[in-house]
Amino acid sequence: MKQNLIYIFLVSVSSMVFAEGEGRETERPVPEGNSKKSEWSLLLKRQTYQYLPYEYSSLTDKNESIVPTRSSSALKENGKVLIPFLFSYENLEKGFKLELSYFEIEIVNANTLLYQQSAQGGNLSRFYLSPMARSEFELNLYKTFTPTKDLKLNLGGGVRNINRYLYGNYLGQGTFKEYFFTYGPQVSVQSIYQLPYDFAIRLTMDVFYTQGTRFFKQPNLMEDRFQYSLSTAGTGGIFRGYELDGSLSYSFHPNMKFFVGYNLIVSKFSYLNYNEIQLSRSTENLGSQNPSLTGNWEWNLPKKSENFDTLRGIYLGVMVSF
Repeated sequence: MKQNLIYIFLVSVSSMVFAEGEGRETERPVPEGNSKKSEWSLLLKRQTYQYLPYEYSSLTDKNESIVPTRSSSALKENGKVLIPFLFSYENLEKGFKLELSYFEIEIVNANTLLYQQSAQGGNLSRFYLSPMARSEFELNLYKTFTPTKDLKLNLGGGVRNINRYLYGNYLGQGTFKEYFFTYGPQVSVQSIYQLPYDFAIRLTMDVFYTQGTRFFKQPNLMEDRFQYSLSTAGTGGIFRGYELDGSLSYSFHPNMKFFVGYNLIVSKFSYLNYNEIQLSRSTENLGSQNPSLTGNWEWNLPKKSENFDTLRGIYLGVMVSF
């Protein structure tokens, strides 16, 4: 609700700032045909994302050896409405463009129906993922080409930063139990095709590779187990994938545009130098004033394979240029 109020406020202020200019205009010039030498722009979106994290993709991984057979239903409670921003500077005279953007998504109650088949028989239960978050920052530099009057191409690339947080299920675990800070290069291609009546189609594709450090907090408290891990030093994480963004815009003022679009970020996440040894015991009354450990210590050598970490959704947006 707070994000929506901020969004409405910014749009209202922008409308008032450019109201005087609108009264003097009798015709709306084509953006590519103006006489300005440079242009600053701010795009605010109301983005609806569905987040399918690595932990969900890994539930039915054939390389996992927890149970012989597992299957899961569609993930629930994994959607979020965000207000991402994109800030850009374009030098129309020299033909280059600089863009930066940022967003963060957090899901706290994602769950699925998980069917597990073992030697003792089948079991169907609702499985809740740990609360998690993912943030992305991009900085790109483009060279602008205009093959035709109505078509503009921006070719370039830059740096992408992806941070991924996995929070603990209990307050005693603090702010996070696993955190990845990754960064790396990306290449980017943008196309803007001007349509009649001040409409335009925009398509953007990024291909990226990021790598970084894993921060891990001990111990790990689960619903029925207490876990401590050895040989965690030197472990990292890798994201590799692509982003697609397509939108239709309408210029309702010389300095303002309205957008409707779709965004898809497909990345494969994998652990780097993962040699963890897990020691665990069963727990009782976890989360109460008198928790206790039961049973014998068990040890495990888990395997982590590459799986998808995906975001997708539609958005509405307003761009202000000045």
